[in-house]
Amino acid sequence: MKTFLVYNTSYFGDTILTDALCRNLKRLYPESRLVFVSNKPFTDISQYMDGVDEVWTYDKWGIHKGLAGWYKFYKEHKNQYVFDAAFVIYGNERGILLSKFLGAKKIYADNRHAIVRLLLSNGKINYGKWIHVQDRHAYLAELYAGKPMESMKIRYHVPDEAFAYINERLLKGITKPIIALNPVTKREEKDLKPDTLLALAQKIKEAGMIPAMIGAGKDCESYYENLPPADRQVLLNLVNKTTIPQLGALLKSCAVLISADTGTAHFALALDVPVVDVFYLNDEANLAAWGPKAFYRHRLIARGGDFSAENIWKNTQDLIAENISL
Repeated sequence: MKTFLVYNTSYFGDTILTDALCRNLKRLYPESRLVFVSNKPFTDISQYMDGVDEVWTYDKWGIHKGLAGWYKFYKEHKNQYVFDAAFVIYGNERGILLSKFLGAKKIYADNRHAIVRLLLSNGKINYGKWIHVQDRHAYLAELYAGKPMESMKIRYHVPDEAFAYINERLLKGITKPIIALNPVTKREEKDLKPDTLLALAQKIKEAGMIPAMIGAGKDCESYYENLPPADRQVLLNLVNKTTIPQLGALLKSCAVLISADTGTAHFALALDVPVVDVFYLNDEANLAAWGPKAFYRHRLIARGGDFSAENIWKNTQDLIAENISL
């Protein structure tokens, strides 16, 4: 039985997109064991990703910060497994070195530094037709196996206890369909405009559905609090009300997610939840790499498109109608 190490200590969306690699490794080696090294805040993402058997939490802003922290992590996990191969996302040099110290027989990563490449089993990578980030992650499996990778959907398995919290507590007594609204990103210029959010919320209410604002962190709280009090009353405020698995259960309970350009949109796709993506800034090249692939249930409104609430709502209605007919 082969044992693999996948290293990705990046953020929410980056982590979930790595599932394309994990699923390809499991497709090629069904009996293998896959260990995922995850950034601490996103352990709950990697833990329930399809294809992941075990998660090692890397607390890069806490006990594993810096060189001393890196060495502490190494000591915590050395000699646990003999890894047949390690796959290091984004060519992270800390991850490459860790893989080497852990004794991985082969290491695959996209790193441009000539000295670092001496540690790798691959040379400069020619991705050929693969443009999207999730496909490029998966291509590392092809380099190892020597067999073609498949472009496939990412998947996240929501644990039962998360559904119990949503159904028995957070949404208890709610019977109307819910449309989730995720307006806040890490960059204010990418956020869904407040006037657009409120106009959408009103349209959702008029359609007999419930507009629910989701998100996490102080920026989301501030966004909600800065909405006019009389207008924001139409929203079901679910900001900071869920863990990541609970957010998964919540999204599975929604008819559609309308989202700005965030990792939550990728997460919803991994849950097979229909998504209307609103990308204010992305150009064509960025969309080819980061936008939803064609096999996901989605609508994309990108730079140069119509960002009016009317158009976003029309796309939402079209997506709902399509999925009812399936």
